[in-house]
Amino acid sequence: MNAQPQTVGLSAEAEQLYRHVLRSAPATLPQHAEALGWQLRHAERVMGDLERLRLARRVPDDLVKVDDPRAGVGRLLDTEEADLDERRRQLLSLRESLESFESDYRRGLQLSGPRVPPWEQVAPSEAASVVEHLSRTSRGSILQVTTGPAHDEGVRRRWEEAAGSGRELRAIFPLSVLTDPQWHSFAQQRARAGEQQRYLADDAIGVEFGIFGRSGVMLKEAGEDADHLLLRPPAIIDAFSTLFDELWRRAEPLLARDASAQDVKLLELLSLGFKDEAIARQMGLGLRTVRRRIAALMEEHGSDTRFQLGLAVSRRGLVD
Repeated sequence: MNAQPQTVGLSAEAEQLYRHVLRSAPATLPQHAEALGWQLRHAERVMGDLERLRLARRVPDDLVKVDDPRAGVGRLLDTEEADLDERRRQLLSLRESLESFESDYRRGLQLSGPRVPPWEQVAPSEAASVVEHLSRTSRGSILQVTTGPAHDEGVRRRWEEAAGSGRELRAIFPLSVLTDPQWHSFAQQRARAGEQQRYLADDAIGVEFGIFGRSGVMLKEAGEDADHLLLRPPAIIDAFSTLFDELWRRAEPLLARDASAQDVKLLELLSLGFKDEAIARQMGLGLRTVRRRIAALMEEHGSDTRFQLGLAVSRRGLVD
């Protein structure tokens, strides 16, 4: 049987949900998700695409509604055609500017002064002041993979100021840090300042480094008294950011046992096989509140599915 052509502006999954709603009796999104064999979180994301394209909407009784495709898809086609015309105009303008860009580039080469070195060697005695300077002058997230607490007072103070300014702070520590008698107050102080913290097994951390927005990477060489390297090239910053994201994905949240009693109750009902509607009735919460909280817990525990969430909270002893 020949496959149907994909509708312009729709992903394959969005088109699958759209066609299913078109040919089905009125139903809620959870019912459509169940019929398609999808996780509700996945269906919510795909439904969001349809809502942004104004091809489907949810009415107050939570039913998914669609208009006549001649109106909905026709409107989408008109928008796509207008965007395509605008994109053609932009490309033409860019092509016409190519020669002037090349002229500006050659002039910039003539006027450029000394280049910033791609890396600098930093002695251990200077490392704290360089970290403090990077924290103060950089913008964006500060990401750290470290083997133990930092005790320099200037670094601590700058870390708290960065958190107070609303910057994203994330740190990955080895599991053995939890046995350090100075660890608990250090971790709690930084967590209160707004830092997100996770841990890995010691042998899973092969390098200690910090990423300061787009300003540079501070890399500690092997050895207790070894020098540090300050790396500045954007490609190297991107590589270390990718490494950090992978370590963060594999790491476990610290202090996970501090979950609220309400979250524990929700997780217990979920582990017993209760549906969202039944959980909402048992806990006296709205259905949307329950679903939002489950999604937040999945994000907090690094889980893509509810099954993975169950495994994660079981490992941490939150539920049996």
